[in-house]
Amino acid sequence: MHSLADDDPTRIGPYQITALLGSGGMGRVYLGFDRDGHPAAVKVVRAEYAYDPDFRERFAHELSLAQRVHGHGVPRVYAADTSGERPWLATAYVKGPSLQHLVERTGPLPEPSAVLLARAIAQALAGVHARGLAHRDLKPANVMVAAEGPQVIDFGIARATEDGRRTDDDTIAGTPGYMAPEASRREQAGPPADVFALGGVLVWALTGVGPFGDGHPSSVVYRTENLDPELDRIPPALRPLLAACLDKDPARRPTAAQVLQTLGGPVAPASDAAQWLPPRSAAAVNEATAEYDRVRALSGSGSKARGLLVAGAAAMALCLVGGFGFWAASDPFAPPEENQAAGEGEGEVPERERCDPTQHLAEEFTEAASETPTIPSNTDRVFSRFSNDGSVLAVSGNRGVVLWDWQAGTELARIEANLPHSASVPRFSPNDCLLAWGTEEGAQVYSLESGELTVHAEGREIRELAFSPDGDVLTVGDAGFDSAGGTYDIDLESGDTVQVHRDGEAMVSLVYGPEGEHLAGIDNIDQLRVWDAATGEVVYSHDSLAMLDIGTGLTLLGDGELIIATAEGPVHYDFLTDDGEGFVFHPDEDDDEDAYNADLLEFAYAPHANRIYTVRAETADEDDNGNGEQDVYLHIWDWDHTQDVEEEEIEPESEALGLGMSVHPEGEVVSGTDLEAGQIIIMSPDTLAEIDRLG
Repeated sequence: MHSLADDDPTRIGPYQITALLGSGGMGRVYLGFDRDGHPAAVKVVRAEYAYDPDFRERFAHELSLAQRVHGHGVPRVYAADTSGERPWLATAYVKGPSLQHLVERTGPLPEPSAVLLARAIAQALAGVHARGLAHRDLKPANVMVAAEGPQVIDFGIARATEDGRRTDDDTIAGTPGYMAPEASRREQAGPPADVFALGGVLVWALTGVGPFGDGHPSSVVYRTENLDPELDRIPPALRPLLAACLDKDPARRPTAAQVLQTLGGPVAPASDAAQWLPPRSAAAVNEATAEYDRVRALSGSGSKARGLLVAGAAAMALCLVGGFGFWAASDPFAPPEENQAAGEGEGEVPERERCDPTQHLAEEFTEAASETPTIPSNTDRVFSRFSNDGSVLAVSGNRGVVLWDWQAGTELARIEANLPHSASVPRFSPNDCLLAWGTEEGAQVYSLESGELTVHAEGREIRELAFSPDGDVLTVGDAGFDSAGGTYDIDLESGDTVQVHRDGEAMVSLVYGPEGEHLAGIDNIDQLRVWDAATGEVVYSHDSLAMLDIGTGLTLLGDGELIIATAEGPVHYDFLTDDGEGFVFHPDEDDDEDAYNADLLEFAYAPHANRIYTVRAETADEDDNGNGEQDVYLHIWDWDHTQDVEEEEIEPESEALGLGMSVHPEGEVVSGTDLEAGQIIIMSPDTLAEIDRLG
């Protein structure tokens, strides 16, 4: 790391810049911290590229691809700006040197270390290739060596910095010595070229020299295309695999997944560099971590709580490696299933792909449950929401959240918490393992099984939140109105801010589309924004929509379609066509003048039945203060998107039906709130006839 010069920026986007990490062909790379003290490597494009419109177009395209690349061994792209004066992007910061610098400084790696490194790289590549993408410039300089294992960086970005205007797949990409022959011949270069480069990286790690030697780039390219690789110094057991990876014919090379299985299968993160690196190499990695800690302390970034977490992790790492020699008795990079038994000690809660919210509940929550279902509120602000598997109904009030088995009519769990009027509606994570809501003190995320509370964006006023469909990030609507923007994604594993959505201040409603391609939000002055979820760029906006002040006023259907609530009624709109028109679900005046004049309170959408439920109300015989008897009108709209709409008006069994309607994910029932009786009503999805009352 280097101190900042006078011409270096002190802030880029939401990041406070504290040190220069390095520079290269693309630009300069800085260490930055977001408002919560989370680090990022922030890359700023060189001026000559910044003023090239063709580069900007390629940069934006490649960035959109890179943002799709995440998983084990791949630092995530957090945020970027492709349209500013100087384009930039921020990725997860890796505490460690590149493999290039590590081997140059401490020497080649022993065979066990090199094999573990190659397994991790192959695992990262296999995940990327499964998404239909390729790295295209894998080399020792693009492999960062951290204590927990290697990280592959710079996916896709190399192609944006190439000269010329070509952006198709036959553009030359790569580095001599690691660039596959088909790439240097400007033929199509995809995943097989990455496997070729992986073979070269493993040769470098074992010998400190590339498989085709050093020298002028043209000489290295010639040897790559015409000569066999130099494998004499490679351990005999690895020569057949490396020869296959470095085959001139891409069709004869193994896939990354095959390389991974041949070397021993998937790897899990190590807890300490000394578990998988020789002493000198481990010391170099630890030195880089210590330098980062020093710069962080001098910059004043990070919270006290964050620092305690780091210290706790370090102490745990010492406990795990205590009593072991340089090579631990168990493989620290063994496949996760091999280490699962060792990692699940007494009292620990296993991490699950999916949770059963009727069973996987913390003891403290189940012990707090009432004998019969009880609404945790003494106000009229009550909401209900089904879990994603439909087995549980979560009911929230100002005193917390309860989980009910709505079919059995029993209360399963109670989370006692203060939910003020400004708190958002609680939401289940896609796997039903987490329950979260926003407050003035941050995003409160509870693990239902362990009972652990994690507060993200601590101290921020979070008006709304939504889980991404893959469950990796939590998107929050922050009312803080600062330079970092009001809508941003938080990585649930690391707590880092990984994406800032443009022009997203003071959002009171946030929803994802079913495939996660788009994110939509409504702010507190009735403005609609639809973003590309991967890039944070606004793809559609609409102002002055006269929205409703409720948390269920917006639904994304996919393929550019949405339903948005207005006082007149729900409006179906295709924002990709941008025709400025939409279909309004509104009663016919000739059929029912009273319902026609009533205002929409809320709507709910049932995707399986393609059905819309609306609650409309009109206050009759108002006095001077606007008080009077309220007439409630319920409607069911069976809908086929653009064809004839069939409507059925339902006579409500309770005229005090309030907000909080929720549809079972499989369309089995609909829930609503009877505020007058203080109960949750379970209703038929076909007629809205009452089936049961709880609370």
